[in-house]
Amino acid sequence: MKKMKKIILPITFMFLSSLVFSQTDEAEYEKVLEQSPFNKMYPQFMAKEAADYFKEFNKLFTEEGPIAPKEARLAAVAVSAAIRCEYCISAQVHLAKKEGATDDEIKAAVQIAAEIQRFSVLLYGNEFGLDNLERIIGKQ
Repeated sequence: MKKMKKIILPITFMFLSSLVFSQTDEAEYEKVLEQSPFNKMYPQFMAKEAADYFKEFNKLFTEEGPIAPKEARLAAVAVSAAIRCEYCISAQVHLAKKEGATDDEIKAAVQIAAEIQRFSVLLYGNEFGLDNLERIIGKQ
């Protein structure tokens, strides 16, 4: 009987502890979900850390970042167009306009992305070679 108590007591404690921590985790997860609807994309065990990272990452689009907010959003527009992300382009165009970007600036950012991608295809497809390119641009 003593042996059984020695086994049952720790198991009971672990079970009750896991219930308490599970409820705490659930409550914490609910708080994280309230902060942003995007947080539900992450598994519960990492949602808080992912939300914290997302908050830090978004500082790149503020005056705290090394690039002015409008220009940072225009870069995001260019990348969104290049990777063909319909969610990204919709959000980034909207946010760029909120930062004061004009339709012409947005078109220019998209054009730049298109031209970089087009020229990349030309260089790659013709096996132009990095050494040759670096010589031409004066990097070597």
